[in-house]
Amino acid sequence: MINLPKHVLDRRVWNAKSYGKVCAGTLTAVTNMGLLDKTKNVIDVGAAAGLLSTYFAKNSNHVYCYEPSPSYPQTQKIAKQFNNVTTYNLAVSDFKGIAEFFIDDRRLSQNGFLNPGWGKPVQVKTIKLDDQGHENIGFIKIDTEGTELDVLHGAEELIKQDKPAFMIEIWDQHKKYPLNNIFEYMEELGYKCYWYWFKNKQIIECQTVSKAVADAQLEDYPHDADFIFVHNSKSVSDYTTCLISPVTP
Repeated sequence: MINLPKHVLDRRVWNAKSYGKVCAGTLTAVTNMGLLDKTKNVIDVGAAAGLLSTYFAKNSNHVYCYEPSPSYPQTQKIAKQFNNVTTYNLAVSDFKGIAEFFIDDRRLSQNGFLNPGWGKPVQVKTIKLDDQGHENIGFIKIDTEGTELDVLHGAEELIKQDKPAFMIEIWDQHKKYPLNNIFEYMEELGYKCYWYWFKNKQIIECQTVSKAVADAQLEDYPHDADFIFVHNSKSVSDYTTCLISPVTP
């Protein structure tokens, strides 16, 4: 693994301020929508410093965290803090093997299979979620810097089996596929799409793929590029009418 200076590594560490910020974001909507269940397991793909995994550990049965970058030692700390967290120093995609992976040696924020333009190449072990034997999955978070659709393709059987809810980063600036592809794929799987408008404390539904694509490109990214997907069979209410209550970090 590439050696990075301390000031770069320190950009991706767990701290209370960052944790409070992520809890006040899309996790607030996920909680108010009732998408986390203490009897169900969570998969965190792209766990980094474990900010979201910390919240998942407190609000689910077990958390499986995947992180192939130099942030992995931070991810491991979450497993030491909670007895319901398992970490993997692995990349997740639609194949199993060894692959070239790019490390953002400036900020550690754009690590992935796509080179941000200045990434340092390393070799990483790569898996498909379908091969990991995970069961009873209620929620999956995916943040892989533009290859989120590949992760979904590698989890087709798991999705059919458990129909988990999702929180997926979908950003129009750094991606492998056209924006419409991932929204169309989720629609084909029977999922509805939502995002959380932080400023207005409102859950927005994207009733069409074109609406989702347009919203993904909104100026200033009021959703922070995080989209929520709920399977039609699990959707129990009109989430857009939820009265948003703050969550406890």
